[in-house]
Amino acid sequence: MTRITVTEKDYNESKLLYVQSDAADLLSHAGCTVSLERTDGRCALYIDCPEYYLDIVKAEIADKLAEIIAINYKYVFFKKNVKVGGLTGEETEILMASLIAADLEEDKRYTFERFKGMSDVAIDGVYNFRLQPLKRKWEDIVSYMPSCFINSQLHEFVTYLLENKKKRVYIDEGRVYDSHYRRLTRCDLLGGGEKVKIVREVLLSNCGEIELNGKLPEDDEKYLKEFYTDKIFFSGGYFS
Repeated sequence: MTRITVTEKDYNESKLLYVQSDAADLLSHAGCTVSLERTDGRCALYIDCPEYYLDIVKAEIADKLAEIIAINYKYVFFKKNVKVGGLTGEETEILMASLIAADLEEDKRYTFERFKGMSDVAIDGVYNFRLQPLKRKWEDIVSYMPSCFINSQLHEFVTYLLENKKKRVYIDEGRVYDSHYRRLTRCDLLGGGEKVKIVREVLLSNCGEIELNGKLPEDDEKYLKEFYTDKIFFSGGYFS
C-alpha cells in the first residue's frame, strides 16, 4: 500500500471531505483505506492505496483538488475582490457561479497539471506558491468588472456563456445529475448557502440543456426559465 496525503488548514476540512465524498466510488473499488485527522491547526486526509491502482487514484485526487482551486478558491477570491452593486443577494451568487463557470475547465486543466502525480499535497501551499499565474489571471478578470451590474447585464452575461453548449444535465427532485446520471455536487464548494443552489449547480456543469423532473424552489425556477428558456425539457416537471 502507498499513502497519499492531502492537507489543508483545519477550518477548510470541508474541502477534504469533498475529495473523500466525490471520489468515494473509485476509492472503494480500488480497495483504498481512507482516514481524516486534525493536528496543529491542519487537517489531513490519508488515502492508503494498493500499488496496482495508484496512478488512477492519484489522477482522480488531482482532479478533485483542481476543482477545489478552480471553484472554491476562485469563489473566495472573487467574493473578496469583486465589488458589484445593483444585484440582489441571489443574483450576486449567480454572478459568482457564472464567473467561475466561464473558464472553469481551463482553470481545472491548468491546476490539475500542478497536482498531477503528487503523493503528499498541501492544497493551500500549491495555491500560494505554484499558482501565481492563475491568480494574476483572476486579478485581470476583477479589473474588468463594472462597479454596477444590473439584472439585464446579468442575463446577457449568463446567456452568452451558454451559447454553443450542447450537453444536457438532469434535475430530479432538486438534485442535479450529468449525462451519465452521476450526481453533481460542485456547488458544495461555493459559499452562499442554499440560495439558488440548483441554478448555480447547473451553471457550474457548463451544460446547454436541462431535463427536469419534479418541482423546484421558486427562485431556482425563475432563473432557470430566464436563462435557459427553450432549452428546458420535461420528464415530469411542472413549468407552465
